[in-house]
Amino acid sequence: MQPRHSPTSILLLVAISAIAVIVSSSHAARPAPAQGVISSALVKLGGAGDLQPLESGCQVGVTDDPHITMMYLYPPDDEYYTLLDPATCDCGEQVGFTPTVAHVTLDFSEACSIPVTVSVVAADLSNPLCPTPMREQYLCPSVDYDLTVSEAGLYNMSIPLHPGCCITQAAFLMISFRAVGDCGGVPGLAMAFACNPCVSWNYWSGGALVDLCDGYLLGNPNMYVDATCCQSVPLLPDTWERVKSMYR
Repeated sequence: MQPRHSPTSILLLVAISAIAVIVSSSHAARPAPAQGVISSALVKLGGAGDLQPLESGCQVGVTDDPHITMMYLYPPDDEYYTLLDPATCDCGEQVGFTPTVAHVTLDFSEACSIPVTVSVVAADLSNPLCPTPMREQYLCPSVDYDLTVSEAGLYNMSIPLHPGCCITQAAFLMISFRAVGDCGGVPGLAMAFACNPCVSWNYWSGGALVDLCDGYLLGNPNMYVDATCCQSVPLLPDTWERVKSMYR
């Protein structure tokens, strides 16, 4: 004899099944990256209003020439992080660097615009051999831009940053692709030839912070900053700078 279920128990089973579907979909695996080819031998300068990079004393991050592209951008709010090491800049007695312009190399298949948020965030240095990004721990104010290109091609996007940040220890450049924008498909993310671990990280909604060289990509994304040397000024008690620091 088959057991009989009351209407209440049937509704409970339906509710449990619906919850299971929601949970499984929220942890759905991210699509695997697809490898592309560099569409153009010329790396064009573009970005926010086609602004040229500011004069810089050094460049910090992954500055190698792009080798391949990967279709890996997955908006909304798809965040990419690249390690910034102050030791890269030969600043002498000055102890840090000020990032002035952020760069990311993207391969566009069409003329279109994609919105991004850009900033520099702190690094978790509890494992000095492998710093990790500290999401939303901003060292520089974030800026919003629409990365716009007028034709298909490979672009070194130049994104001016807020002035005045002095980075004195390892940190991360963060570029978040907020939405697809008006692009029919997302641009390819250009990669360097090698993939060094603990340098490039990704966080996307519904996922977790992952090292992109841990079986995800074939190279570090081409992301870096133009920078000038700076001297960090210690905050003294009862100064306006100290008061402001308490609310950052």
